[in-house]
Amino acid sequence: MPQTGRLPDSMAPCGVYCGACPSFGKGCRGCGSENRKQRRTSKWNCKIRRCCFEEKGLALCSQCTEFPCKLTDKLQGSYPDNERFRYRHEIYRNLLEIQRQGLDAWLLREEEKWRCPMCGKTIVFYHYRCPACGYEPDRKE
Repeated sequence: MPQTGRLPDSMAPCGVYCGACPSFGKGCRGCGSENRKQRRTSKWNCKIRRCCFEEKGLALCSQCTEFPCKLTDKLQGSYPDNERFRYRHEIYRNLLEIQRQGLDAWLLREEEKWRCPMCGKTIVFYHYRCPACGYEPDRKE
């Protein structure tokens, strides 16, 4: 796992798997991307991304001596009663899993986790359903 520098495009420094975002691949290349020609996206204003990549030169929040911090605490605890943002409540677990098993293994697991078993397309967070075939996974993970 890179200590500093760039993450894969489908990965965010906070531990979110961008590959399951409905905008990924539709003008947005993900939080790890530095492609500024992509559509206007909130990642350029993300305080976590700015802190991790630009200010501290780290790849992941969990590599910081201040982790967890008020920024990650706020994201982890945001919208606790809104199912649409459930993926945010998994960021600490994601970061710990990346440390334990490595980034490549974690990315493979996330790709599988978000792959629709019915049609093979990507299940997207926010909706927790496959936009191609409508499949909805069990929401009790």
